[in-house]
Amino acid sequence: MTLLFSIIARAEFYKVEIRRESSNLYQTREGIYIKTKFCYEYAIWESAILSYDKYSYNNKLIFNNGQSCEVEKILN
Repeated sequence: MTLLFSIIARAEFYKVEIRRESSNLYQTREGIYIKTKFCYEYAIWESAILSYDKYSYNNKLIFNNGQSCEVEKILN
């Protein structure tokens, strides 16, 4: 239980404005790209929350409508 709590506590949350560039690829206003897996949400400069930790396998992009997508990686 302690290990699980430690992993969850390390996740960082970022408020981002995103748009969908192509299938499973979103761009932030800052020019950072977010690669997702099996994500079908369309966004045109919408607010979202990015839950991300470099060493986690549970990274998510959470949309305003409550839907979330698994984040594969962040590209600069």
